[in-house]
Amino acid sequence: MIEPHVHVAWAPYGAGVLCAAFWLVQGRHVYGWFTGARGAAYPACFFALEDYYADDETVFYRSAQNDVHGPWLIVTADGEVPIEHEPVPPELCAELEREQDAFVHEWLFYRDEPGHADDAVELRERGIPLREVNLRPKKLAKLQSGADVETYTSVGADLNVIVFLSGRWPLDYVVR
Repeated sequence: MIEPHVHVAWAPYGAGVLCAAFWLVQGRHVYGWFTGARGAAYPACFFALEDYYADDETVFYRSAQNDVHGPWLIVTADGEVPIEHEPVPPELCAELEREQDAFVHEWLFYRDEPGHADDAVELRERGIPLREVNLRPKKLAKLQSGADVETYTSVGADLNVIVFLSGRWPLDYVVR
């Protein structure tokens, strides 16, 4: 099992979870998952960055929904185009699903998901509004405080992956 890299950005009194992402590096390629705010919605997608760590041009693919086995899109400067194949190797799909499950369980909870009443109460007690997607209170101490946005990036993570994604993904969060 490969240790995933993680980046989380949170605006507790703004949009909430701006970005929660993990990724795995496989040679010259990067595979992962993200969710975050886009207006009042919280899209979630698996992604593949083909040739990210190569001299070739990086190709960005993302799942059309939150399903590694569902339809995929290629993302270009001209927009998004459906593709016929999954860009993730079949042997890696199950790993991505496991990692996504573990990542969500560790970092996030959904407002309507059963079993998180204590998390919801703790956020409310801190004066933090509940949203569709929320950070687990036990993770708040890991965040680095910023002016309006608090972030966490795992040790050794290449934040340039998030910079690349943020210029192209369907989230409002942009890293410059």
